[in-house]
Amino acid sequence: MSKNLATLIGFSAILQWSSIVGLLKKISFNIGPDLAVLFMYTFSAVILLLLFRIPNLKQIPRHYLIFATVLFVIYELCFSYAIALAQTAQQAIEISLVNYLWPSLTILALILFKELKFNILVIIGLCISLGGIILIQTGNGSFNWQTVFANIQSNPISYILAFMGASLWALYCVITKKYSHGHNPISFFFLMITVVLWLKTLILHGVPNIPEIDLTTGMYMLIVSTVTALGYAAWNVGIIRGNITILVTLSYFSPIFSSVISMMILQTPLSMSFWHGAILVTLGSLVCWVSTSWPQIKAKLQQLHG
Repeated sequence: MSKNLATLIGFSAILQWSSIVGLLKKISFNIGPDLAVLFMYTFSAVILLLLFRIPNLKQIPRHYLIFATVLFVIYELCFSYAIALAQTAQQAIEISLVNYLWPSLTILALILFKELKFNILVIIGLCISLGGIILIQTGNGSFNWQTVFANIQSNPISYILAFMGASLWALYCVITKKYSHGHNPISFFFLMITVVLWLKTLILHGVPNIPEIDLTTGMYMLIVSTVTALGYAAWNVGIIRGNITILVTLSYFSPIFSSVISMMILQTPLSMSFWHGAILVTLGSLVCWVSTSWPQIKAKLQQLHG
């Protein structure tokens, strides 16, 4: 496989993951948030187990396996329920952008864990991203804190879950970088999510009363489960055999990709203030990335002018 093809496959993972928000919200409108999340992870787990099987857990550092599993499971549940519990299609897209604070929060976490040196650009980048989230909450009107708080208070659970998810994913990334030793037990993680969801459903509600699912909903369910699972497979191909620098750079534009794809799937127009906010979230992430890569960037610029 050529490096360019592997990079293209890796980029497909970014697009696949960017479609999850719109697809999951589409399903939750039809069968409810609980069943939408339950079925998505169940089918995704089956696909991943067929692709990767369960790895030899004895080869994975025990402490990493325990903490990473807990963080991964809680993150995925926070993210999926934040979207599924959104009251409208537009709110689902707005809430999804809160999740994209994770790149900036990851850099901040790396500094707290003393993996990176402090750089003022990290704080600036995080403030820019947060400013984008706040701008989105103002709608098309002029900036007003009351409007911002009113929008968040209309569905605080989803916003809290989205922010918790972004923070937990940042922590997961740091722990994986430090302690995974190259292991990626993604199929095991999804199996655990599925077990937790089924236990929750059976304990709280008993055997789920599965509604009649029409062909369209079934198709969306199959697609969202497939892109959730295959996204991880495609990403692994990309980062192992492709150009990881290009892929990491493209991944920072996920807020834009996700918003465009979700808008098309949910057929929801988005305001100019939303797009300005989405651009700020992306810009903030890029500023944080530059703060970590500045020595390499500076060296290359010196070479070009040398």
